[in-house]
Amino acid sequence: MNFISKLPLLLAGAGLFFGLHNSALAQVATPCDYVRPHQADNWTFGEKTLIDFNTGNPVPQAMPGAINLPNGVSSISDENGQLLFFTDGIRIWTSGFYFMADAQDLMGNNFSSQSSIIVPQPGNPDKYFVFTLDMYIPPVFTKGVRYSVVERINYSWTITAKNELLHNANAQKITSVKDADGNFWVVTHGFGDTDGNKFFAYKIDGNGLNINPVITVDGTIHTGAENNDGGYMKASPDGKKIALVIPEIGIIEVFRFDIATGMVSREETCAAGTYNYPFGLEFSPDNSKLYVSTSPLGDNINYLYQFDLNTANYLDNPYIVHQFAVNQMAGADSLMGAVQLGVDGKIYLAKFRKGVISKPTVGVIYNPNRAGVACNYNNLNHIANNGLSLNGAGSLIGMPNFVTSFLDIPHFSWQNHCHTKITYFDLRNEANIDQILWEFNDAASTSDQLQAAYTFSAPGTYTVNVTETFNGLNYTNSRDITIFPLPSIDIGQGVDTIYLLPNSSIRLDAGEFDQYVWEPSGTTGRYFDVTEEGQVKVTVTDLNCCTNADSVYIAFASIYLPNAFSPNSAVQQNRTFKVMGATSALAKYNMYVYNRWGQLMFESKDPMKGWDGKAGGELAPAGSYVWVVTYESFASGLQEARKVTNRGVVNLLR
Repeated sequence: MNFISKLPLLLAGAGLFFGLHNSALAQVATPCDYVRPHQADNWTFGEKTLIDFNTGNPVPQAMPGAINLPNGVSSISDENGQLLFFTDGIRIWTSGFYFMADAQDLMGNNFSSQSSIIVPQPGNPDKYFVFTLDMYIPPVFTKGVRYSVVERINYSWTITAKNELLHNANAQKITSVKDADGNFWVVTHGFGDTDGNKFFAYKIDGNGLNINPVITVDGTIHTGAENNDGGYMKASPDGKKIALVIPEIGIIEVFRFDIATGMVSREETCAAGTYNYPFGLEFSPDNSKLYVSTSPLGDNINYLYQFDLNTANYLDNPYIVHQFAVNQMAGADSLMGAVQLGVDGKIYLAKFRKGVISKPTVGVIYNPNRAGVACNYNNLNHIANNGLSLNGAGSLIGMPNFVTSFLDIPHFSWQNHCHTKITYFDLRNEANIDQILWEFNDAASTSDQLQAAYTFSAPGTYTVNVTETFNGLNYTNSRDITIFPLPSIDIGQGVDTIYLLPNSSIRLDAGEFDQYVWEPSGTTGRYFDVTEEGQVKVTVTDLNCCTNADSVYIAFASIYLPNAFSPNSAVQQNRTFKVMGATSALAKYNMYVYNRWGQLMFESKDPMKGWDGKAGGELAPAGSYVWVVTYESFASGLQEARKVTNRGVVNLLR
């Protein structure tokens, strides 16, 4: 939409900056638009499995070679979703699926539940910390929690520190979240009678890793049978909770996590033996549900549970999402492994067979924010048993471990939040929607499109609701969005043309904004000095990333006086002697006309008033007369007025 103001023509001289007004707005994305995290876009796990989520939807494929990642895996992508490298806690592979140099002897254990996690150093896209965990089964497995540093040097990834010890006596549990300042917490858990109820929270900021952890003593002691050090620990996407399992004694625990301090405090624990070998777990995208898989030893029933974290005593009141009896000798049966949230808002379940034999599919919880059966395990668009085929690859026990903040993605997002722009709404998860209704709370406007677009009537804050209907039930999500006004800009100070006097310049001031682009010069500063005629346009962007533009035309001011005139002429404009051209550019104007003896014949302070050939009411004789014209250009802004004096001779004809 263009806004064009046709304002009075004004002339200006050296140092003058007036001009007119042509504001335009382009429908382009700005840096302030929401961009989801892409660091968890590539999943490497199982038997040669790679799932690419870069488009927002999973694209499974088989990795080349014989890459086998049974458990404890982690991968990392850059901010654009390009795979950088991945690890099983023992080896690191590059994005080309080759071993990274000097990175084949890390001290993790690829049968540790969470053998690894990769965490970036804030502010440095070329430096990552790779944490590894061994099992803790003395005296054989005692390597503990360690970290290595991977840096990009001369375009190649290189190990610059390796297997640095943080602590021993660890459970197979590690998770990571981002704090409010963009730094990271890496949280591990101890094992044994001494450290079995300790959380160790390590801080990573722009200076690197602080190896002195924040230690919290809380929760059930992880000790005894070796399987009690296994199973998963996860932080919620918003970083406010941490949940874990203790498989052998059948316990699930949920804790509150303080991202400001790194401290942990218990929220809820179930009684020992409540669940038969809980193993994998994951939070829903909206942090309201917890999912736990069980993988009991022997011929038992496997369960996938959902817990509603907004209800009382929720660990005692599970909803059974899925269950099946397992005969571990039957090749067709699947055991349940890790449970992992994806960037698409769905949760995926690893499946495998006894003997760590792969399965060609993974289970999918299509709507994990919805309660009960509505979470739609393997149920897509009214079609049951609809998991995700891995296209020639296979699932094993584990799935990749990520910084959970990389999965803290809203249910819906929007692009363009500036008044007069079209705001585009993007739904993260489109699965299992029969009908949809967007409500913008602006003049009762709605949309029934999956991907809605709307132009808000005025700047302000609006509550946008999206209601999804499936199987006759409604599910509503709401977000407040702010629509910002366009930046106000007027480089011409109310006019659309500025006249430039000879040998002068004009400094145009776009005002105080965040970014500038002047056309046609391409310069990017607040001010622009003009010495040539033509159209000048500036596009500005404010701190809200809203953009507006303004333009002004610069024309040379051509001022001249005739060399003859005749009061008796048949042509009107030839009857008086006066200044011609861009007279509006003149301030403090004076005209003086003298005869050959220096007598003043005429004077005027008005450039529109000329000499009619009379002096004192009498006709002046024909002949030559000397004239003097003085004036100043208008002063404005940072520019000073410039005084001009012109002289000449005019012939009066009779």
